[in-house]
Amino acid sequence: MDDSKKPNPDEEWVLPGDKIAVIEEFLPDETCYEQDGSIYSNTFGRVVTDTKKHKISVVPINPFRSIKNGDIGMGRVEFMKKQIASINIYHLNHEILMIPISAVLHVSEASRRFVKNMYEVARPGDWIRFRIIRAAKPVYVSLIGEGLGVIISYCIQCGHELKFKRRNTLECPNCDTIQTRITSKYFGKPLIRDLRPSRNETR
Repeated sequence: MDDSKKPNPDEEWVLPGDKIAVIEEFLPDETCYEQDGSIYSNTFGRVVTDTKKHKISVVPINPFRSIKNGDIGMGRVEFMKKQIASINIYHLNHEILMIPISAVLHVSEASRRFVKNMYEVARPGDWIRFRIIRAAKPVYVSLIGEGLGVIISYCIQCGHELKFKRRNTLECPNCDTIQTRITSKYFGKPLIRDLRPSRNETR
């Protein structure tokens, strides 16, 4: 590589929206954008600077492993509406992803039995174990299958972690409320807890 074109040692790996320079230092190419005098990355990748031409760019890198229908994953419910929930996938087949993949869970794929709405299935902040049913974007997941469902859940009243009471029924040890989820047989298991990022890391 030309000595004038080299990776930025302080910001070698960047995410979309990360600040990588100021306009006084470099000119951005199509992999970056300028806003209020600062330059931000448009993609996930490695920062490369050209000191001779005073240009900066981000060499894109695909951070995701390939996914396919039938893969088993774990992720966090980010938000939901009556019929759908948005999921961030953090693990696929027990491999931790460098960057979470966004996916959708539709109420029709939440259970073999009739489910009125997603609020009977999970709540934002809950962790679920699922199966990939559509690997192309937008990625879709299903909770129908052996061992699939909610694996970690939090109280909608006080935020405390819920405890297993019986199938699809959880109890808060802090405020004693009883809450409904579509639970996995792996709910609260040690292996699941070891693979989970902290709550602060996922917010």
